[in-house]
Amino acid sequence: MKLESQMIIIFGATGDLSRRKLIPSLYYLIGKQLLTDCTPVVCIGRKNLTQQEFIKHLSVEQFIRNQDPQVMQDLIGRITYLSFDMESGNSDEFIDGVNDVQKKYGCTQNKLIYFALPTSIFEQTVQLINKLDSENGWRRIVFEKPFGADLASARRLDANIRTFLGEDEIYRVDHYLGKELVQNILTLRFANEIFSGVWGAHAIDHVQITVSETLGVEKRAGYYDKNGAVRDMIQNHLLQLLSFVALEPPDDDVAESLRDQAEAVMRDLQPLEEADIVLGQYGSGVIDSEKVRAYRMEPGVAENSTTETYAAIRAHINNDRWRGVPFYLRTGKRLRQRHADIKIVFRQCVRGSGGNGGEPNLIIIRIQPDEGIALAVNVQKPGEEDKTVSVLMDFCHHCHFGPNTPEAYESILRNVMEGDHSLFPRQDWIESSWKYVDRLRAVASAPTAYPAGSTGPEEADALLEADGRRWLDEEPAAAVFSLSSLH
Repeated sequence: MKLESQMIIIFGATGDLSRRKLIPSLYYLIGKQLLTDCTPVVCIGRKNLTQQEFIKHLSVEQFIRNQDPQVMQDLIGRITYLSFDMESGNSDEFIDGVNDVQKKYGCTQNKLIYFALPTSIFEQTVQLINKLDSENGWRRIVFEKPFGADLASARRLDANIRTFLGEDEIYRVDHYLGKELVQNILTLRFANEIFSGVWGAHAIDHVQITVSETLGVEKRAGYYDKNGAVRDMIQNHLLQLLSFVALEPPDDDVAESLRDQAEAVMRDLQPLEEADIVLGQYGSGVIDSEKVRAYRMEPGVAENSTTETYAAIRAHINNDRWRGVPFYLRTGKRLRQRHADIKIVFRQCVRGSGGNGGEPNLIIIRIQPDEGIALAVNVQKPGEEDKTVSVLMDFCHHCHFGPNTPEAYESILRNVMEGDHSLFPRQDWIESSWKYVDRLRAVASAPTAYPAGSTGPEEADALLEADGRRWLDEEPAAAVFSLSSLH
């Protein structure tokens, strides 16, 4: 079933986000025959490029593999490039350019407008698009993260854009919520009674949420050195993952109820204390046999920078379901391995073979790179009646569904096109998360050094060891059977 006809307008179209994610996502939506013939794509950029120069600049061959020539021709045929500088451009010329595309197609007044832009020019751009005719169709405006830099700035930004936009028109992106395995958290919980019945403090000992990166700051040093791991990752991605794991079941109005419940989790988070937080900054080291420089030696980073490239916290949710269950969150750059996962660790079983309860059961949700869900259970070791071992029942997502399942931004664009707010944080969630993070930054100690290629600062291990726990970086070795074969 095709999506509703609409004009797609992308601001910041010459940037990496558009080239790497947005344009390829539109290609795949066209390939799945989801876009009507009346879905033009207007790309707005500051660079003074011709249409042909812009198409060449997109370098689609780098970001779209195994291209279908007909689909690519369809995509290119939809694109119109308009050069416009927000500082010096003439708004009338911009409006005339968009209206010309409107007249060319003449079949829709709906507009999806994507801000692949810095937060600093959100308000100015909203004022510009407010001059476009929207009386005879809907408009949906997509804002990339970060939405603010703290609670005060998030509130100011929202107040400014809400002068022109209603909440129903606003879609605040956290691309982690577009990932297949993140969306599957809700399905795992609410479509499987064997899990929903044990999802709480009576059965779960603790939760570990990890987003580990081997890369450094790359070309983002200017942005990153002003923000750090807490603002870049904790405030949005990791707290969103925590919300999905911890929220209460939604009611019939699923989209808004999900957002209600996610915000309720944020409100129930206990304020952090200094002992709950470990910050770090990577030094030089070795990753994959390659020597890498320290953070302070990266181009664009201040030589005396105290910006954190690693953050770990111990969070507690003060409600009936989760009281007493710690959530350990960690993220960092230049770590030993690249992976993002959630480990639900169940209470130790005391009733086992020969009185040996074995290792705690685990649910492992692998977000990347090897997407899937695994369940660690205890079995008796052959020939040893008093010995149990922990093994995995492992579901491989791409093995079962194939490698071409939607990328995060494809899911995000489709949800906006359908008017579905489920995967987009609401302003109250944004404010609650910033309130939590502002407290974190206020009470945290200065970052400690950790070598590139390690698992992070030793103090992060102590965060769990103080509770008699450890980071679970090694999974049980063997699989009982692969759930991907059951189809």
